[in-house]
Amino acid sequence: MSIQLCLFDLDNTLLRTRDLEGFRGRENVNNTSREYTRGLLREYDRRDDRLLYTPEQLADLQDEFPEMRWGVFTRAPRHYATTLLEEAYSDLEWDIVVAYEDVRNTKPHPEGIEIAARRLGIRRRDQVALVGDEKTDVVCAYRAGSWSFIDQTSWQPRINEHWYAIERVPDALFEGAAELGALLAEPFLGVPELEYLITGERLEGRKRRIDKVNHFFPRNIGGGYVPIHIMGRLFGEYEEIRFRRGRHALTDQIIAHKDANAFPGEWIEALQRFVHLDTIGKPDTLVTVVPFKPGRTPRLERLLDQFGRAYQPPRVSIGRTPAVSFRPDVLAFRPGAVSSHGNHLNADQRFANVGDNLHVARPQDVQGKHVIVIDDVVTTGATLLWSHRYLREAGARSVSCLSLAQAIGAN
Repeated sequence: MSIQLCLFDLDNTLLRTRDLEGFRGRENVNNTSREYTRGLLREYDRRDDRLLYTPEQLADLQDEFPEMRWGVFTRAPRHYATTLLEEAYSDLEWDIVVAYEDVRNTKPHPEGIEIAARRLGIRRRDQVALVGDEKTDVVCAYRAGSWSFIDQTSWQPRINEHWYAIERVPDALFEGAAELGALLAEPFLGVPELEYLITGERLEGRKRRIDKVNHFFPRNIGGGYVPIHIMGRLFGEYEEIRFRRGRHALTDQIIAHKDANAFPGEWIEALQRFVHLDTIGKPDTLVTVVPFKPGRTPRLERLLDQFGRAYQPPRVSIGRTPAVSFRPDVLAFRPGAVSSHGNHLNADQRFANVGDNLHVARPQDVQGKHVIVIDDVVTTGATLLWSHRYLREAGARSVSCLSLAQAIGAN
């Protein structure tokens, strides 16, 4: 895998510009007046912490990857973008700058990425990386079939757009030029844990990545949220993300194992890694799964059986190693439960379907214990959220929710 084009978002990725929003609105498209330019530069100079990437850092990256092409893709007007780039990086040359006026549809539409790649002779979508800071950048990269690298350097304080970016599970979450260089050299270095194991790579500098994404109960049933741990992605069957779905190994594996009796060894290894981490300092642990609905295949029960037979305690532990047991029948659905996916239920209907029909079938097994409940794919999170609530009400001391994959949509 070789990235040939690195495109940077401008605002709050290359430069800290949250206070300059008034200069980049649509009313300033094609505004090249002296008054506008002077006002922009005057406001720019009011802060001395603008540079999230210094000229020296970008020059070092260009030296490290001499064959790579470098560009900027922004929703801001062209004059705004070129004025700031000249002010901040006067000695750097960009192979391309794509601004608002250069596209018919800007982010999250992938047109800007496609234009940059075409003009620079990049033929493969997976040879392009978009470096950004918010949800729009993730969605744009996914729609283009490109790599999504999210730089969190400007995330102080965090705003909703930052949390939304995490929910879309980008290819990498990182901070700064030093970490970006490693990702450009080895794009799989930053992917979620299960996807990394599937690659078979053993890359130097790899940090274990199990994301924690908050999923929320609808307000009409009281609101509140539960963090769900995510180890990978399932790209949905949407036309907008067909290119990304078409080259995604975990998506293919999950579909191929829809009714399986045995599961890939990487799934078992990923589950074991999570249990080792999640049980540190916890009481004795019970591992269970989201139950099958009436008439459906007990797929996760089979996965849990395979995991339980293969499980090995950690070789090195801090303090007492908690006992870990496995039971597939702790939770159950009543006969009235239906398939949320097969019946095309919306979010509210999913929560009602699960909330009315899920229950703890063996409350005696969870009392006083830490419980880990596993699902394969989380969409709204309804099943895991209700599992968490009902297990706590049944007496579990604590509950962790884990999903092999987060469902990724078109938006």
